[in-house]
Amino acid sequence: MEKELIDFINNDLLEGAAPDLDGNTPLLELGILNSLSMVRLLAHVDQRYGAKIPENNITPVHFENIKTLSLLIKSLSGVDDTERNDDVSELERLVCLQESYGIQRELVDTGNGFKQHTLRVKGKGPLWIMLPALGNPSTSWSSTLRSLQGRHNAVALDLAGFGLSQSQNEAPSYVDHVEFTLQYLETLEEQEWVLVANSAGSMIATEVARRYPDKVKALVCTGFGLVDDVESWWGDLKKMSSNPEQFLAAAYYHPPKMTPALEDLLNDVLSRPAYHSFLDEYARKSMATTFDDVKVPTLFIAGNHDQIIPPEWSEKAAERLENATVTRLSRCGHFSASERPEEFVWVVEDFLNKVAM
Repeated sequence: MEKELIDFINNDLLEGAAPDLDGNTPLLELGILNSLSMVRLLAHVDQRYGAKIPENNITPVHFENIKTLSLLIKSLSGVDDTERNDDVSELERLVCLQESYGIQRELVDTGNGFKQHTLRVKGKGPLWIMLPALGNPSTSWSSTLRSLQGRHNAVALDLAGFGLSQSQNEAPSYVDHVEFTLQYLETLEEQEWVLVANSAGSMIATEVARRYPDKVKALVCTGFGLVDDVESWWGDLKKMSSNPEQFLAAAYYHPPKMTPALEDLLNDVLSRPAYHSFLDEYARKSMATTFDDVKVPTLFIAGNHDQIIPPEWSEKAAERLENATVTRLSRCGHFSASERPEEFVWVVEDFLNKVAM
């Protein structure tokens, strides 16, 4: 079993990039397992060994290395199906893993039929409010949150229609997302914020920065920029979204290998009403002016290999602002915080230190 797991992680998850992987290699400490690869690993364990790992067993102790993981699988393989909780989603399992690291989860009733699900860590300074890309859950920030723990206050949000947030509106528009986010922000005790947003989440963040320039100390946008021809770009993105493998190739420097479990996950996200309702006609028109009147210090982090929002588009956006800078990250695509979390955090911290000078 250990050899099979080593082969799967090296060949399927890492595409042969870890030939020296062995039973004692730290899987979590080295960042080998992130939110996306963990989904694929859990599905593989279920399909290959008939062991659906309960959420209370998804802890660093069991996923420390392949030896500890194989021991867990062996202990679960003989469990009667009646004892298995198949109703728990893979996302719930991932959230439980974050809790085992001390990351806190919360479901806040903000009113108007919306409950905001968040993951939070404690530290010092202004609160980092982390908005994910469209379709991505708060766990997409998990590696970043673990890096921030004990250093910065931070909270990662699930957008309506995705993750574990609860909304009566299955097809929220861009305007709805802004209002839901503002409702949540009104519940916060912290009055100093750093907005950190990925992709479409940046549109929400820029609107918050416009409305609360006194509270927003800085704005960080990654995988986002100034799109000249929004209609053509949106049409290309919709076509790309109909082909999950093509979407991954455009979004990642090292795209994960497509598996049935990953394909099912992506098809679910990309086919949701909330995915297609965000960029309605009003939102697409708003993209041309999304940076207008943004006065707060702004950092754009661009992946050199981002084929969804090329880094040149981030540079064009920075030219529109009075106080903006751009940092390119090598070996990164659209999701730089997931592909290079430590470098991402360092770049943001360096920017915030300069802003505070």
